[in-house]
Amino acid sequence: MTTRPTTKVKLTAVDRAALELAIEIDLANGDAAARERIKTKLREESRIQVGKFCAYGQQCTNLKLAPWQPPPCQAEIDDDDGNDGPIMGRRAAAELLRKMLALGVSKFHPDPLRAIAEAEAADSRG
Repeated sequence: MTTRPTTKVKLTAVDRAALELAIEIDLANGDAAARERIKTKLREESRIQVGKFCAYGQQCTNLKLAPWQPPPCQAEIDDDDGNDGPIMGRRAAAELLRKMLALGVSKFHPDPLRAIAEAEAADSRG
């Protein structure tokens, strides 16, 4: 697996709200051990790092991803599956990410499909 150089991207207000939502969900819905893990991470890491951790886990769960498939929060808009084929899920993650961004949804939203549906419903109403 090749690693790409990462570029520092400034988080938007929408991104920060999505990261906070992910933390809130983990603290509200996890068992006692999971809640304590998040609380410990919040003492030791930045809220942004913890939010990304939470968003990653929630996206993987909500999208029912296989362990090797990336969620949109780890995708880039131009990702593809290369020679490995669609089982890798990189292209699907990129397509979902493009749709999210086009609708103004943060790449860190913990439930991408729900957020897309809500954004599309809001667009059709208004």
